[in-house]
Amino acid sequence: MTDVDNQRKHDLLMEMRPDDAQHDSVSCMYCTVKASEEETVAEDHAIFTQEQHEQLLATAVEKATAEATATADAEVLSLNEKLEAATKELDEAARADADLETQITDRDEADRLAALEGERVAAVQAVVTFSDEQVEKRKESWSKMDDEAFVAYLEDIKEAAKASESDDDDDDDDDAPETSFDGTRTTADDKSKEVSALAGFFSSNLDLAAQS
Repeated sequence: MTDVDNQRKHDLLMEMRPDDAQHDSVSCMYCTVKASEEETVAEDHAIFTQEQHEQLLATAVEKATAEATATADAEVLSLNEKLEAATKELDEAARADADLETQITDRDEADRLAALEGERVAAVQAVVTFSDEQVEKRKESWSKMDDEAFVAYLEDIKEAAKASESDDDDDDDDDAPETSFDGTRTTADDKSKEVSALAGFFSSNLDLAAQS
């Protein structure tokens, strides 16, 4: 039988002994061992006052709070950095979208002006014929006129054309011979000079109308 078994039996008998039973605990080896173990356990468990207990608790709470705060601050900093990066990406995407929209708008406007330019060149040429050089020089300004201004411009050159034709008719009447045929005729070169003079007249009036 081991000492542990003997110690257990000793302790059991001590619990069951009558109150008047005598036992020499000083000389009993098992009582001495038990007392030594109880003293060791008591020494291992420190006893604190209420004030010490509160101080230790406050210190522990303060430490835990500081650690939690540091962790939360680090998380907030990380989230702010991510938010800043996301905001920057969003701004860049918005600028790229705006640039693309501007490019599309500019392209559409260029296409519209090109089409309008062709229409207005045809409208002007229907009233009076300009040289290719004159058309190339002025077609952009025609396309930039608003509709009302361009209509007024066409009316002006129509009136100028009528006035020029009327002046030519008056000159022909004044210079007309008494007979219906005087042995001369208008040549192609004479007709070309008349057209050139008319185009020069309209060119000058065109510049004035476009500026107004």
